[in-house]
Amino acid sequence: MRLEDITVELRPRQPWEAVDLGCAMVRRDFGPLLLLWSCTVFPVWALICVLMRSVPEWIPLVVWWLKPLYDRVPLHFLSRATFGVRPGFAETWKAWPRLWMANFFPALLWRRLSFIRSFALPAQMLEGLRGAAANRRVRTLSIDGGGSGFMLTYAFLKIESVAALGLMWGTFDLLPESVIPDIGGMIEAMDFESGFSPGFYWWVALCYMAVVTLVEPFFVGAGFALYLNCRTRIEGWDVELAFRRMASRLSTAAAALVLGFVFLTAPTSAAPGDEAAAKVQEVLKQPEFEVHKITTKQWVPAPDPNEEKPKKKPKPKREGGSDFLDAFFGAMGLSTEFVLYGLVGCLVVWVIVYLVKNRHLFFYRGCDEESHAPKVVMGMNITRESLPQDIVDAARAAWAAGDLKEALSLLYRGSLSWVVTRRQVKIKDSDTEEDCLAQVLASGHPAEGAYFRQLTGAWVQVAYALLPVSDAEMGALCDQWPFVEKGGQA
Repeated sequence: MRLEDITVELRPRQPWEAVDLGCAMVRRDFGPLLLLWSCTVFPVWALICVLMRSVPEWIPLVVWWLKPLYDRVPLHFLSRATFGVRPGFAETWKAWPRLWMANFFPALLWRRLSFIRSFALPAQMLEGLRGAAANRRVRTLSIDGGGSGFMLTYAFLKIESVAALGLMWGTFDLLPESVIPDIGGMIEAMDFESGFSPGFYWWVALCYMAVVTLVEPFFVGAGFALYLNCRTRIEGWDVELAFRRMASRLSTAAAALVLGFVFLTAPTSAAPGDEAAAKVQEVLKQPEFEVHKITTKQWVPAPDPNEEKPKKKPKPKREGGSDFLDAFFGAMGLSTEFVLYGLVGCLVVWVIVYLVKNRHLFFYRGCDEESHAPKVVMGMNITRESLPQDIVDAARAAWAAGDLKEALSLLYRGSLSWVVTRRQVKIKDSDTEEDCLAQVLASGHPAEGAYFRQLTGAWVQVAYALLPVSDAEMGALCDQWPFVEKGGQA
């Protein structure tokens, strides 16, 4: 799939914007998604109901535990529809067994209780990674979007719980009297096991299946959108897409010019096919088209023929009698018990290590971006390292050289650097000039706010309206520079 074929606008988004985008993608294709869900998930649920008809109280737990498998087909459809390829029903039906069997045991065992399941699923399913490589990839992505993935899981857990309780509350009065439990009698008798009838458990299971059918596709779409947003932020997909489109337009124009030049300057008689093939072979023999290969050798020691092979130990002969069988089965039972306790201990240790290593996933990182000073605002670098030591002198020099825009740019960038780092003004990298001015005026420093208002007006006039400011106004901006420390330096 090509990045140029994507059907959504790629740009860095806030986590809630990415979640909203994912829900919008699901709403756009909810009909095909619901059809695919019905043909892949409903048969499995029917099989579960048949196999567990004697214990219907356990059906909701099994349905909940298998949820990672249900997400594969909706993700398969959404990922291709996002890149302009809408898979047909027959194609998706053929891919269903392969999608469910990929990472089957990890998804249902040690990854089942992951708090970033929908956010990590695209990295595990769409990038073709397995084992340690997939774990490293998920950890890399979770540095930027893991907190958002955790909050997404928490939010959809509440949505699913509220929807299930609401559906059961709304349909409770429709149940037959033989199914409705006697809550008062159960409380008096303190018997909560035999008070619920099988019909009541079947009703709870059906309500939960209906809620999962309606909520889970949106959970998958939201996690996929967070994944796209994370890769856009980390890998710069939006910038890459802009360059690719620009290159496509330029290559089309260049190709048209070359074809026109060829047709205008081509000889009247075409070259024979043999001569053309010979020219192609001659070009391919040039050093630029040489295929470089590297051959490595590895030394393997030859086996020593004088070395004696270890002799196989003779198998001990079994002695008959029931005493031997009793001892054998007793030892087997004891070893099984030790193995079971060992597995439980290893599971507990693994859970503790996992929680310690991924403790950053339990904190929402969506608000951390505003607490750090941005380095780039409106495409301008405002770090102190990118500015001269004496900003005012550098602005005067640029002004004297006739570069008025550069002079105002130095003053404007220096002012933003000061208010962001020293005054802790909450300016974001996506703010405009008006947003920055509003934040500075609200910071509680009238003198700096008045100067920044005058500077913003001059900067907008020169940068956007392309109108020069007077020498007197420029001199006043340099003389009234309020952002100083020692020796008049910013």
